[in-house]
Amino acid sequence: MAEFPIPEIAATPESQSSRKGQFGVALEPEVVRISIFALGVGLVAGLVAQGLLELIHFFTNLFFYGKISFADTNPAGNHLGLWVILIPSIGALVVGLMIYYLEPTLKGHGIPEAMEAVLFGKSRMRIRVAVLKPLATALAIGTGGPFGAEGPIIQTGAAIGSLFGQAVGLSPYYRRVLLASGAAAGMAATFTAPLAGILVAVELLLFELRARSFIPVAFAAAVATGVRIHFAGWAPLFPMAAYRLTSMTELWLFAVLGLLMGAVGVVMIRVLAWLEDFFDELPFRHALIWSPVIGALILGVIGYFYPQVLGTSYDTIRDMLNDRLTAGHLVGISVAKFWALVISLGSGTTGGVFAPSLVVGGGLGATFAMGAQHLFPTLVSDPAFYALAAMAAVFGGIARAPFTSIVFLFELSHNPNALLPLVVCVMVSDGLVRLCSRESIMTIKLVKRGLIVLQDYSAPVLMRARIDQVMRKQFTIFKADDELRTVLETFVPGDATLMPVVDAAGALVGIVEPHDLLRTDSAEHPLKMRELARQDYVLAHPGELVDQVHREMMRKETENVVVVEGDALRNPVGIARANDILQLRRWLMEEETREPRKRQGVASSQ
Repeated sequence: MAEFPIPEIAATPESQSSRKGQFGVALEPEVVRISIFALGVGLVAGLVAQGLLELIHFFTNLFFYGKISFADTNPAGNHLGLWVILIPSIGALVVGLMIYYLEPTLKGHGIPEAMEAVLFGKSRMRIRVAVLKPLATALAIGTGGPFGAEGPIIQTGAAIGSLFGQAVGLSPYYRRVLLASGAAAGMAATFTAPLAGILVAVELLLFELRARSFIPVAFAAAVATGVRIHFAGWAPLFPMAAYRLTSMTELWLFAVLGLLMGAVGVVMIRVLAWLEDFFDELPFRHALIWSPVIGALILGVIGYFYPQVLGTSYDTIRDMLNDRLTAGHLVGISVAKFWALVISLGSGTTGGVFAPSLVVGGGLGATFAMGAQHLFPTLVSDPAFYALAAMAAVFGGIARAPFTSIVFLFELSHNPNALLPLVVCVMVSDGLVRLCSRESIMTIKLVKRGLIVLQDYSAPVLMRARIDQVMRKQFTIFKADDELRTVLETFVPGDATLMPVVDAAGALVGIVEPHDLLRTDSAEHPLKMRELARQDYVLAHPGELVDQVHREMMRKETENVVVVEGDALRNPVGIARANDILQLRRWLMEEETREPRKRQGVASSQ
């Protein structure tokens, strides 16, 4: 068997020439149809996202200002006095009733439910989710819930894609593609951020980066962004100044900020997990209904002292990114938003965590910069710059979606100078959270249900190797016209497991295994190897990916592979069995260890 590790895959001249002029080799034609479906899903998800934002504005005006209007209004400007404490509990009660009587998956911020549908539900979602999730979210946020609209919109868009896939009879995989397309469209339409929408789908739902899924998702995000621009124009949601580093030395401060935001992320994950357990175990009936109400009453108290935490807090984010708040206000709002978020979400209501995490990180990041200015007055550029990086660092850490966070804040800032600090700050934060927390804020709920969710992905080892790299080149060949008794006189079993049978021209006739040689024959009718040869094998050619060969093995329900050269003679040049393919896993283990183990006297690091 060939030694590992596996080198880079290079197409052989034979394989290259055989693929010239072929259609659908690198991308199956089915993707064209799926991409057309994704365009429709993106359009509908974009319209639904815009409708949800309008519905949030409607309920905000109704409950905080007592008027019928769809104008974008900030609940922080209300004049309700102490009555504001009760407003969030109204929405929480209605949402609790919807969760208890109509749809349990309305509980939470939406993305874990979409992840569960992808990983464990064959990408099937119910129509009730698509209808009720926007309504529940609008009620929760419109009555002061400290959430963003993006998580529920992502779940709603995912439901739209899933339902469409079910309606047209797609396979589970392509249902997943449309589900992810709807989710990407929801994110893109909320913030006019198509790249961030695509990466949300990749990092949190697809767990792969392949053309057959990436292309439809990109189309859906692009269409949804167009819908958003049609209604809201090109103006950024959070306009800000063009930040600039004072020098490359300032990156060290962004790295330190990443450590601090990573610690905040770890605390947020653990506190939320504890609060979810606390509210789930409250000793009274109908806890699904009353737990959100209790959380909303606490939110109302927090909102009385810090009204900036109520609702999406988009205005507060704009203030943070434009240096409009003092250090005291920044810390107070961030801490208040932290507790408002974890208590409200832990109690079981519905809403997204993206926008709240921006408030938590932004206030703390700007405060950190203000403190650093006293120590290094010529080094710190702009506190708002640190607010921007900290926003990305908090969400990237808690969601385990660093690339989404980097790209999203980069798209919001429209500033190429922000890219390098974002990369440094977010990656430091993400690394710290991964070191200290096995789960993310997206997976803790799923893990509690006994589900295993891995948010890392890599190219499968079967797709990184060719069959000629794992086949055995030393093997025994029998002639088809040889008699069994003659073969047994000279055959030495050794480690022979699979032996090709060839005709006089060397072309493959079939295969035999050692137990096939136990057949008995008679002197009158001696058995020949041709009669023993079986056909339960897969034919492969050098240069074929192991993944392709393995798929054929699964279809034919066999573990035998014969590798041949040429299409006419089919001369065997190697053999492989399922166990040889499994050895690729051993190579992967050795590649990831510090000191590779030696096999057969040859270092595996050769």
